[in-house]
Amino acid sequence: MAQKLNLNPNLIWPLVILIIAFGAFFTKPWQTKPLETISVSAQGKAQVKPNVAKFTATVETQNQSLDQARSANQQKVSTLVTKLKSQGIEDKDIKTQNISGGPGYEAQTLIYPVPRTTTNQVSTTIEVTVRNFDIADSVLATLTQNGASNIYGPSLTVDDSTLEEVKAKARDDAVEDARKKADQLAKASDRKVGKVIKIQEQGDFGYPIPILAQGGEDLKRQASQIQPGQNEVTINLQVDFSIK
Repeated sequence: MAQKLNLNPNLIWPLVILIIAFGAFFTKPWQTKPLETISVSAQGKAQVKPNVAKFTATVETQNQSLDQARSANQQKVSTLVTKLKSQGIEDKDIKTQNISGGPGYEAQTLIYPVPRTTTNQVSTTIEVTVRNFDIADSVLATLTQNGASNIYGPSLTVDDSTLEEVKAKARDDAVEDARKKADQLAKASDRKVGKVIKIQEQGDFGYPIPILAQGGEDLKRQASQIQPGQNEVTINLQVDFSIK
């Protein structure tokens, strides 16, 4: 019959401490070699074709009565918005930027006397986003044919979903560029590159705007010449690799 082994509780903890001490002596965790890394800056690029054009336009009305000017201007804007929608522009792509009202003054060439008020005027500025370049010309015609003035644009960009896809491609290109740089540096010191330890995206991306008209007349001349071209999205990364 097996005998039951009885251990003195007072001896258990000293024994555990002794085992831990021996383990620490042999493994020497305080002498663990720190992880060596190499850090490189890299840039990735990807091409994207703009698919969104934004225009701003102002509708203005003058009248001796400020309230009548406001009412008439509101009707003009309502008519313009209705016609823009008939061209295929959605509600979300027609945004009021500014409404202003006040007295209008007579033209003068001298500083004195103080100019006299001649009428009251109200103006409304709207921003129109065009997501289909095929209708850009008809949208501009709708603006100019329905009382809009001070037309500016187009500001060319890309929609959010397309932009995120292109940024992802640019990031992949940047990581590949970082790996090549790290390999070159490690090879120069007879080392090898290990896994990625840290990636940090630096700053914002950027891409140029190919066309920007400076006013109504300039915009009319460029209306049928809107060529989105090919833009470049750039991503900058700081990547840390382990080396061995």
